[in-house]
Amino acid sequence: MDFQGLRDIVMKKSEFIVKFYDKAYEEKTIVELTEAPVSAISGVSESDAEDLDKAFGIKTVENLATNKYIKLAQGISCFSQCSGEILDRAFESKEYENLGKKPVHAIAGVSEADAALLKKAFGIDNIMELAENKYVAVAQTTVSMARMLILFII
Repeated sequence: MDFQGLRDIVMKKSEFIVKFYDKAYEEKTIVELTEAPVSAISGVSESDAEDLDKAFGIKTVENLATNKYIKLAQGISCFSQCSGEILDRAFESKEYENLGKKPVHAIAGVSEADAALLKKAFGIDNIMELAENKYVAVAQTTVSMARMLILFII
């Protein structure tokens, strides 16, 4: 695929936007969607968006994609899933394997109240669930596609 074809896919209404964003946002480009309110993602209500704002100051799709606590959760989850392959056997610990199952407020800087808001908004109980949340995945995919467009096409 040439750059023009890639540009057309990213800039025009795509199946991705139609599938994962509310109808009111279908005419937006991927780049524009990064600045859309998080409630633009299909399935994220205004109430959910308010809870995300209260917990972490998340207002936009890009905020959701790049939030430091979500990135920490993803790192912890990855470490937890790969713990037997990361450390030398002399340093292995079964405790690392269970990090992803810890409550979200186990992450430094996340309060129990913040974790309760995540639970209310997305039903998230632990670090792994935050790391693998489908709305986070949509936001991160959107931001990645927008960055690709900006870096390689525009």
